[in-house]
Amino acid sequence: MEHFSDMIKFVKSRASKHLLSFLSSRTHCLLSRITTELYLADEDSSPNLERSITVAEVEPLVKDFGSRWKTAIELMHKDIITCFSNFLCGMDILIAGMTQLLLYYTRLEDCIKKIDGGSALNRDIVNYQSIMFEIKKYKKTF
Repeated sequence: MEHFSDMIKFVKSRASKHLLSFLSSRTHCLLSRITTELYLADEDSSPNLERSITVAEVEPLVKDFGSRWKTAIELMHKDIITCFSNFLCGMDILIAGMTQLLLYYTRLEDCIKKIDGGSALNRDIVNYQSIMFEIKKYKKTF
């Protein structure tokens, strides 16, 4: 959240709702009800559920991620090393955090694939294998 809060907030609110529209109607109905109930509990964070996602809305998120993801992973690693004296426990936490980041990014990528004109962002999207390679480098540290 510290490094990619805008992307995480977008995926939690807008992208999740957008992807729901591609599920079966029964699953969609159930998940929509759950999602709506969660948003109603905190109306300030309630997204505009009716507005469709545009390329202009996700482009800054994709470009920001593409320009900073390696540096952010390094910073996460440094934070973990300094905060945890037990390196094995720290590495487990780091890998879990990086995995969660990868999941959020994958959900953003899935959302982009479903947007009209989303293919224009293909040149800016970071390859899944590149992120996995970096995560594996840190996994082998200890």
